[in-house]
Amino acid sequence: MDNYYIDRLNDNNAAKWEEFNNNSNEGTFFHSLKWKQILENTSDFRTHYFLLFKNSSVFGIFPFVEHKIHLFKGLFPFQEFSGHNHIIIRDFNDPSAIQYTIKELPKLMRIQKKISFIRFASLHKETLDNLKNYSILIHENPGNMILNLRESPPEKIWENFSAKKGQKKFIRRFDEKGYCATEINSYDDLKLFYKYYFENINFIGATPHAFSHFTDLQHNLSSDEMRITLLSKDATVAGGLLMFPYKPKKTVYFEYLSLNRNLPNTYHPTYYLWWEAINWAWNNNYEKISFGAQPFDENNPRYRIKKDFGGDFEPIYSKIIPLTRTFTTGCKCKEFVDRLHLFK
Repeated sequence: MDNYYIDRLNDNNAAKWEEFNNNSNEGTFFHSLKWKQILENTSDFRTHYFLLFKNSSVFGIFPFVEHKIHLFKGLFPFQEFSGHNHIIIRDFNDPSAIQYTIKELPKLMRIQKKISFIRFASLHKETLDNLKNYSILIHENPGNMILNLRESPPEKIWENFSAKKGQKKFIRRFDEKGYCATEINSYDDLKLFYKYYFENINFIGATPHAFSHFTDLQHNLSSDEMRITLLSKDATVAGGLLMFPYKPKKTVYFEYLSLNRNLPNTYHPTYYLWWEAINWAWNNNYEKISFGAQPFDENNPRYRIKKDFGGDFEPIYSKIIPLTRTFTTGCKCKEFVDRLHLFK
């Protein structure tokens, strides 16, 4: 008979967490304890990380943060809009594992506070389909776009660019006009990167991180763990890209894009920045590129660009498990459900 037990992340099992994450096909930089430290240092999130054991071996890892819906407290995936906020279970089709976790997590949390719900995100629809005995709210979640460089190296990507869409032209234009992408690491260069990051995020109607988030990243990560480029010509900056190269998974994560929105509309710096970064990853023996969170929408321009660069959509499935009668009752009210939809 299989024996499960769940334990909070602590000094005694931290190495087991890292080992499991690095050895799992689904492990990422954002599941690493390095990112947990950054998350805690650069945000107000209260993290709750748990390891699931089966017959004394780590069987799953569950990174959560506290979150409120109305007045109800619960556990949410550790990065709400990330393309890498999923739980990881060794056998994703094991119904007992997730059911045991749902039963035991509220007991562990009750020492500190009572929780009314848990939201699970998984790369596998089967994991959440096994939860047939619970009142469940399906919670939409963006997926991710992944480029497999072993299957689509830069040479193949270049060959697949079409003359009609003009990707080659967009990339060559910067070289022809004398622009150059350079790595940066100084405080002043970071301020310049942030200026155009801030403008870009405001332009698309999102909420930018504070500058302190980036200085904390610079303080906590080495040059091997974070790479920032600026695409510029003399005093004109076209844009920049902040990425996380993660050697244990041979993956580079494109995380923050900085764009000068005042350039003539004949310039498309995203193409050049991604192309330069893909070639850098290839030359440094990385095997995958993560383009970041992305809804599945073939009419979405961002989706199409990532697809043109060889990205394949990786869906994330998400459901909210109510744990209290009051929360379950609230879920039947339209106003309450509309509130949940704000977190799509």
